[in-house]
Formats: sequence, C-alpha cells, structure tokens
Amino acid sequence: MDRVGLIGYGHMGSMLVNGFLTSGILSTDELVVATKSLESRNACAAAWPGVGIARTNAELARQCRTIIIAVRPQEMATVLNEILPVMDGDEHIVSLAAGISLKDLESVFPGSLTRAIPTITSTVGQGTTLVCHGRQVDINSALRVEGLFSSLGNVVLVSEEELPAAMLLSSCGPGLLAVIIDELAGATARASGLPKDRAIGLTMEMVAATAAYLRETGRRPGEMIEEVATGGGVTEAGVRKLRERLPGVFDETIISMLERCNTVGAWSGRRTDF
Repeated sequence: MDRVGLIGYGHMGSMLVNGFLTSGILSTDELVVATKSLESRNACAAAWPGVGIARTNAELARQCRTIIIAVRPQEMATVLNEILPVMDGDEHIVSLAAGISLKDLESVFPGSLTRAIPTITSTVGQGTTLVCHGRQVDINSALRVEGLFSSLGNVVLVSEEELPAAMLLSSCGPGLLAVIIDELAGATARASGLPKDRAIGLTMEMVAATAAYLRETGRRPGEMIEEVATGGGVTEAGVRKLRERLPGVFDETIISMLERCNTVGAWSGRRTDF
C-alpha cells in the first residue's frame, strides 16, 4: 500500500513515470500504472520493465496509497467512480486536472486530496510544479507528494485561490513564451533575410541566457532593461515600441485565459458511496 499509483499514461503520465524513475525517487517496484489504452500499457511495460501494470483503475487503487490521476478533466468523474468503491478512505488522491477544485473532489471523497499542476518543461527537469493540499492532508503525505514532484524540477506551494493565475505562468507560460520566440524570430527573418531556423536558434539561446542572467544576478527585469536599452540606442527603440503595444495585448490574453479557467473541467462528478 506504500506504492504510488498513476492513472493515465498520455504525455503527462509518461513524463511523470520517466521523471520519478530516472531521478531515483521511486524504483520500478514502487510504481503502478493504469491506462485504458492497451497501446499505452504495452509502451509503459516495454519502456520500464518491472513497473506494475494494472489492468483496471480499480485494481491499481487496491494496491496503492498515493494515487495520482493524470487524465483529462472530462474523464475525472469516471475514474473516481471506478476507484472509490474499492478504497479504504485513507488513500491520498493527487489530481492533475485543471479546473476541478478541491471542493469538487471533496464532494465525492472526504479524505486526503491534493491538486498538482506540472509543466511541459518538467520533461527536461526544469520548471515549476504547483501544489495545493487539501485540509485532510497530513504532513507526511504532503512531504511525500512534494518529494515526488521535486524530482521533476521546482515545487511551489500555492493556495487554491492563487492556482489559476499561477498556472497561467508556470504551466501555460511555456506555450505563450514559445509563441513570442516564434514571432520575434519570424519578424527578424522577414525584415532581414536571416533564415528563420537560424533566427529561432538565436532567439532560444537569448531567452535561456536572459533567464539565467536575471536568476544569477538577482536583477529585476526593469533593471536589466535599463542596462541594455541605452538612450537613443537600438534596444531602446524596440523597448519603446513594445511598451506601447504589449500591455494591452497581455491584458487581453490573461483575461481570456482566466475566463477559460472557469470553464475547463466543469465538474460533472456524482457522489459515490464507498
């Protein structure tokens, strides 16, 4: 019962398995995976010999105390209705589903609940997993889950009220930044004739170096702008133009994403007796 169960072996589930096992935080005999896809089950078994493969979600729930559910929000109610009848009630459920609150989950399971939001950059051991524990989670269970996700990168504890906004930066942010990289490189290529692939490569290196500079020097973005954008210079001309346009663009972007957070994963769970 000390084993960790993972329900779902899509992109997120496979990333978690890879991170947990390659980091050494878990050994193969401490992890059980369940997925409705036969192809995914076979892929997991082939990639990680020794990992427990459960034929059903209920079978996994019988074997594990910590159960991480990595399925689409629309599938969460179905999964819970499959596992709750076979659980003792002292298990710790960790939901990765965006838009499904702890209150929603507590309506069907009154025990230990945690929400965790990893990021695609956890694939390379970078980035932040947001973690929000429910009221019933004891210190040992909390540390257990935080330890698991720390094997993927940084872990930041947040309140559920902070979670949507924090998720836009840590989890959705890489997608937004990728758009900026693509557009900046594309504009440079169009204006100069520099090949697009080369422009993207230079832009990616610049973004990584800029983040490292800010992190290691402790400077704020505004301070770096002052250092680089000297009066009347090339950078200053670009910064001035971006300051004119970007605030409105980003305000609209964040507002639309926060509104979407309120509809993704609209809860359709039904109470299950167990």
